[in-house]
Amino acid sequence: MLTKTQGIVISYMRYRETSILVNVYTAEMGISSYIENGVRSAKAKHKMALFQPLTLLDLDVYHKPGKGLHRISEAKCFFPYQAIPFDIAKSSLALFLSEVLSKVLKEEEANPALFEFLSHSMQYLDRASEHFENFHLQFLWQLAAFLGFGADNAAEFYQQLKAAGCIVPNFTELDALIHADYGHSIVLHRAERKELLAGMLNYYQLHMENFGEIRSLQILQEVLA
Repeated sequence: MLTKTQGIVISYMRYRETSILVNVYTAEMGISSYIENGVRSAKAKHKMALFQPLTLLDLDVYHKPGKGLHRISEAKCFFPYQAIPFDIAKSSLALFLSEVLSKVLKEEEANPALFEFLSHSMQYLDRASEHFENFHLQFLWQLAAFLGFGADNAAEFYQQLKAAGCIVPNFTELDALIHADYGHSIVLHRAERKELLAGMLNYYQLHMENFGEIRSLQILQEVLA
């Protein structure tokens, strides 16, 4: 069945000589895996640029419930990024978030609110000209709520970390940060941002089985230093 949907690319891996397997979080079917044949050849119908992590796509797909791999009939970008691929801070944030999303997005069912959150967040990041240094912290906090384990406030968040024996971040303005819109300027020093991010990743590890380590974390911390 040919289905129209929007999607956000989560990750891809090479398959054979010229093909890839790409994971896409779709508005209609949740997380889905597609095989894209010949995409790394000169005559490819769809170019590799369409399948870079967090690219926002309009898709026509052949999707059969219960089947592991599906196929893409048509793909085009519905919001071409103007800054993320070229700004090292934004591209580092995108790399980090795509790795997190690859670990937590597992449901093969529609969640329009979650898709809208992801789409809105990435469009904001691309457009932002300032005050996006705390974007990933706000993103992780909101994402946890969509995944079903969000804390109601900073006190509950700290309490859960403490009960699990994790280091509790020493940051008194967390409630202000997490309830602010993207772009709202709340000053965080490098050490505070690093400590708070570590706390949030520990929080995800408490609630998500096999969450593990984030390999792109060191790159992000160096860029945002």
